Amino acid sequence: MSGRRTFAIGAVAIVAVALVAYAAFEAGIERGRTNASATVATANATRAAPSEAASAPAVKAGDVDPSTGKRVLYWHDPMVPGPKFDKPGKSPFMDMQLQPKYAEEGLAAAGTTPPGFSVVKIPLERRQEIGVTTAKVERRSIGGAIETNGVVAEDEGRVRAVNAKFSGYIEKLCVDRTGQPVRQRQPLLSIYSPDLVATEREYLLALENARRVSGSSSSETASDARALVEATRQRLRLWDIPDADIDRIERSGQVSKDLTLTSPVSGVVLKKDVLPGLAITAGMPLYTIADLSTVWVLADVYQSEMTAVSESNPAQVSASFLPGETFRGHVDFIYPFLSEETRTVKVRVVLPNPKALLKPGMFVRVSLAGKGREAISVPRSALIPTGERQIVFVEQSPGVFAPREVKTGLQGKDFVEILSGLSAGETVVTSANFLIDSESRIGAIGAAPAGSAGQPAQSLGNQPTPGEPR
Repeated sequence: MSGRRTFAIGAVAIVAVALVAYAAFEAGIERGRTNASATVATANATRAAPSEAASAPAVKAGDVDPSTGKRVLYWHDPMVPGPKFDKPGKSPFMDMQLQPKYAEEGLAAAGTTPPGFSVVKIPLERRQEIGVTTAKVERRSIGGAIETNGVVAEDEGRVRAVNAKFSGYIEKLCVDRTGQPVRQRQPLLSIYSPDLVATEREYLLALENARRVSGSSSSETASDARALVEATRQRLRLWDIPDADIDRIERSGQVSKDLTLTSPVSGVVLKKDVLPGLAITAGMPLYTIADLSTVWVLADVYQSEMTAVSESNPAQVSASFLPGETFRGHVDFIYPFLSEETRTVKVRVVLPNPKALLKPGMFVRVSLAGKGREAISVPRSALIPTGERQIVFVEQSPGVFAPREVKTGLQGKDFVEILSGLSAGETVVTSANFLIDSESRIGAIGAAPAGSAGQPAQSLGNQPTPGEPR
């Protein structure tokens, strides 16, 4: 009996547990249905959002951007200039939005953009960061004064060589140092010459013979004696023996053992080639003397500036080691050849040098008064030489810079004449233009047609499509 009771109690407990479990199951099912409804509603709302966004018109390639009123050519990533897209969105390459390329920018550069360049657009804040400055293309005077460097040199027309026209030996040096100043007719050295002594003796004998036959009844004999005296005297003159020395020999009746040579000009000894006791030959150079009261300045002028220089143009010379001193002269000669090393032409300036402040070999600053003319010009810093052409960047609209090829003419100190490619009133970049040049060249990569300069043509259909906004 007790066993049946125990079995009944166990059965009731099992049924009770089953009922509790079933009630819990039903409650869980009901909660799951509620949560599922909320999830579905959220998902539907999420799907509806893109539909509502899609109802707003998207600006695609070929459409007019309502915010700017310009027609969009394509969309691109400024950091990856090659690929082009036909609709806006997030860049597949960088964490940034694609930027539009407008038709107006392309038309502004069409037909004028040099090969390998493209129009560059720089926002105002970026422009300030990289230091872009501009200047107007204006008509102004180009040329005029040319600033250059020069070297002082002796006037070749005032340089004299001192030599003897007979052989002999140096007895004494009166001027024995290079660089020593001398005066005209100042004694330089004395020379003993056996040939000179013999000729002097012949002259004395000819004089004695002429005196003896002067009273002769034969006029022919007297004439021959006088002719012999004159011939001997002329031989001494041809050896540069002064008439005063010849007269002295005639008055004294004595042969002079040595002869003193004097300086032909006042100046400075540039070169000394003699020593006491040295044997010399006829024509051997003994001294080189230069008159430095007038000097030359050999200035270097670039070939591009030669059209502004002509003979007789005024010139001013100054030197850093002579503050406050200015020397005025004129262009005397333009040398007919170009230095291959410096690509410059020598211009000779003649300067008075009465105080001998300018000395051969000194470096000086030269200002040449050149011929200028009125012309359309730009600052020199606006030009970018590429080797084959000269490029400037023109600001077509605020922040839009287009490359332009120009032809240049006369070049001044600060400005360069523009023969073609620009008009007065346009605005060109004068600083940071090399950064803009780099951006322009990068922007041109991929814009060339197929097979051009080794770059493949870019196709909108072959480009990656931008990802969904995240």
